[in-house]
Amino acid sequence: MKIQFILNNGDPPASKLAEVEIHFEEGCLSGLKLLGCSVWHTKKGQRPTVLVPCRSYATAGGVRYFQLLRPSADDAAGKEVIRKLKDFILDEYCRVADLSGGKDRGANKSKGKEA
Repeated sequence: MKIQFILNNGDPPASKLAEVEIHFEEGCLSGLKLLGCSVWHTKKGQRPTVLVPCRSYATAGGVRYFQLLRPSADDAAGKEVIRKLKDFILDEYCRVADLSGGKDRGANKSKGKEA
């Protein structure tokens, strides 16, 4: 698996730091990539957050979101796997942002890391 970041070059929305592509290199998913993940700056000034693709749907009480990346079993272990993936992506993003001189919005760069 290879993680590739397309850093935001200041385009709206300003709080989006990077798009994330996950490239699969082994197994039956080899040659495919997962799009739609992204790294965002939080309003509270905390560490950035990773969002995975989801679909919105309307209910009588408002809008809800259905995560497209979900554990195969609805238990704590499955949720931990997703948290570890998000943490891995965030750690790699922080490394890439440091390599670009902290100017992650200054240029549209594509960098990756293999897992």
